[in-house]
Amino acid sequence: MNVLLSASARGLGLRHPRVWSLKSGRPLLSGTGIGAEEAAAFGGGEHPPGYRDLLAALGHPGTVPAGERLRRTVAERGWRSHGPVVDAVNAATMEHSGGIGLHRADDTGGARMLITRAPAGLRMVPAFSDRSRPVPEGDLVYGLHGGRDGEELRPMAWLGRRDCDSADFQLLDDTTEAVMVVLGCPGTGAGHTAEAGGTVLELLARLRPDITATELVVTDAP
Repeated sequence: MNVLLSASARGLGLRHPRVWSLKSGRPLLSGTGIGAEEAAAFGGGEHPPGYRDLLAALGHPGTVPAGERLRRTVAERGWRSHGPVVDAVNAATMEHSGGIGLHRADDTGGARMLITRAPAGLRMVPAFSDRSRPVPEGDLVYGLHGGRDGEELRPMAWLGRRDCDSADFQLLDDTTEAVMVVLGCPGTGAGHTAEAGGTVLELLARLRPDITATELVVTDAP
């Protein structure tokens, strides 16, 4: 899958997004995840201010970024394991502060992924919902673009006042192929997204060594 970064997304200060393909012969949601004691080792660092800056640039000042919210949730309610892949993503989200997307990718139909600001009229069904919701024009989204269906944009995730994934790309019990998306934030170098993805991959190498991770090339959209 090719990944394109639009000029409008670059205008927000996103310079180093990274995307990985995750594949296995076994369902990605199977296996034993991280326990509460190990999870407590993640999330002790400072939050890069760029995540709040990004949300402010989108028109949502004061919105709490995903990494901060997850740390608060775990502190208040305790760690809940959801299996090795989801746990690895959540641990990296707490450690590096930015939300990391995880999406089913077993039938992309030859489409490319596009990271961009939402066009007018875009809608998405959020995960764990069955109701389509309008995505405000200008919010940050990424999803499938083109492919066999010729769709303009089929969103996988939406970042704005809300931060949610699409129900269409939720991992299912039998999912064996996914994409992991680390957008990063303004004011951080290439190392930030590399380290966030690297934390996930290090955990998976131990928890699910059968998973093959391949980094995809991200290029500027014409």
